[in-house]
Amino acid sequence: MNGSKRQAVQAHSAGGVVVREDGGTIQVAMIATRGRSRWGLPKGAPNDEETTEQAALREVLEETGLRGEIVALLDRIEYFFRANDKLIRKEVDFYLMRYTGGEMQPQLSEVDDCAWVELGEAITRASFESEKRILSMVGAAWAEATGPQGPAGTASPSAG
Repeated sequence: MNGSKRQAVQAHSAGGVVVREDGGTIQVAMIATRGRSRWGLPKGAPNDEETTEQAALREVLEETGLRGEIVALLDRIEYFFRANDKLIRKEVDFYLMRYTGGEMQPQLSEVDDCAWVELGEAITRASFESEKRILSMVGAAWAEATGPQGPAGTASPSAG
């Protein structure tokens, strides 16, 4: 069917921006692929019967070794790519997550590396504009989610 318009195949994934604070500096977990040349955020498709929230938490754990809890939905991104002869239209829901445990450990079958990266550096390091945009939302969303009490609702030492 030469010249006919092909419909894009729809795909949906979920991912997470895992945040921890170190001395008042926000750090996020990033993954590297393509021989450590492409940096981004952990994400993947939901399994059967899995919500996007559950998928985001699972993918973060699988790809980075980190556990988190969802604080808020940051945004949904959309992009197109080709796989074989198919055009794929992918939507990814990204969730802001509070780091709750685990050790940084890349899932070598899917990613080359993972690292805690200071938020400003993460925005610069991210390979795709859509993920740079997601990361640029983190500071304000984190401040709103944690409020004046600090992360997890605990009073800061200077609140005395």
